[in-house]
Amino acid sequence: MSETLQPPTTAQESPASSDYFSPIPLWNAEGQTKRFEVMADRLGDRIPVTRLESWRQFSELLESDFFRRQDLVFRGHRRHDWGLMPTLGRVTTDGIVTKPLADAQLERFKRAVRGRLHDTALLEDDDEMWSVGQHHGLMTPLLDWTYSPYVALFFAFQKEDPKKEQDNPYRAVYVLDKRFLANPAIVAETGIRVVEPRLDHYGRLVNQAGLFTYSPPDATIENKLTNVLADDEGFTDEDLRNASEDEQPGLLARYICKIYIRNDDRDNCVQHLRRMNVHHASLFPDLIGASDYCNILASEVEQAAEIERQARRIAAAGSTSIEAPVEAPVEAPAIGLANTDSIEFLLRAPPAAQQVEPGRVGLIALELAKALVENQVVDWDKRDAVQARLRNAIRVVLRRYGYPSVARDAVAEQVLALAKQTPAEPA
Repeated sequence: MSETLQPPTTAQESPASSDYFSPIPLWNAEGQTKRFEVMADRLGDRIPVTRLESWRQFSELLESDFFRRQDLVFRGHRRHDWGLMPTLGRVTTDGIVTKPLADAQLERFKRAVRGRLHDTALLEDDDEMWSVGQHHGLMTPLLDWTYSPYVALFFAFQKEDPKKEQDNPYRAVYVLDKRFLANPAIVAETGIRVVEPRLDHYGRLVNQAGLFTYSPPDATIENKLTNVLADDEGFTDEDLRNASEDEQPGLLARYICKIYIRNDDRDNCVQHLRRMNVHHASLFPDLIGASDYCNILASEVEQAAEIERQARRIAAAGSTSIEAPVEAPVEAPAIGLANTDSIEFLLRAPPAAQQVEPGRVGLIALELAKALVENQVVDWDKRDAVQARLRNAIRVVLRRYGYPSVARDAVAEQVLALAKQTPAEPA
């Protein structure tokens, strides 16, 4: 499985705030009978969705009867707003792979690999050729899936969010009923088919419990599947046909659904999966996987060392004795952005922040100061668009370094207000 890179939606389109997600049912809410909702918008695309507020609840969800069914396959997405678009869709303006585009790409690849394949019989099997190309970075109409929900969780959480990207409050895991797609009538109607290559020269498919779906021509997977499920004549599910409006999302979710998972505590999620032997070195049994595994461990060691250095600096300065107010508004001294003391004061103030180690708070303050300076331009405090970008940059830093989610929005506004008190020269 590989991450299908897609450009995140713009600030106007992307639901970065909790307002969008609040109508989506929490899977584990007490006294709740409805666990899925269909959000009739571009992002939801009529696929039933549910929500988890921590990756730690993922195992509980999987133990429910609903997700213990046979032949479910999973796909993890780093961003909440990525749809089921294959890499070949990235060359089109609408993300849709047409048949002429796919045919031309396959013929192009077959010509390019002449003399480079040990097994020339592969040239006679289009699905095998697409699989070989997918492994080597070819843009294809294939999408990676896995029989292992924990492998999907790994691909959802393995990478950090880039610093300058639109805020990303949730990551996502798609769930698809493979038996549904095995129905010849559904294959004929949608053009979607399951591809399970016979050969696995590189060990990745076996280690990842992987398989592919071939995306339909001239439409998205989401659109094709939801259209079929809504067709009372072409698709007969008596339970679905007789269901009330409230019951329909839960019944549709038996075929395809999307799980939003709160984008918090990424480091602990990755470490938890590593203890389960789900990591780069096990999923990518080649030199690239080994190298990625070592690089990630090196980054984790260096970040831990930096947190420790920040803790020693704070201890030496005697700043750990700051008393944080519980309810009163925070009034920090206005100090230049190059000095992180004021930002640290704000970060320590909320009661929830007491669980964060001092060194990490110091590192967050340093990164926030950098982000503010990098994003400031002339008259930024009078321009709403620039302030929105700054606010997003602050949220991304807070999320990236594991600052408590309950305090992020308030602290973001306070840091922005502090920056307005102490304007800096444009970077």
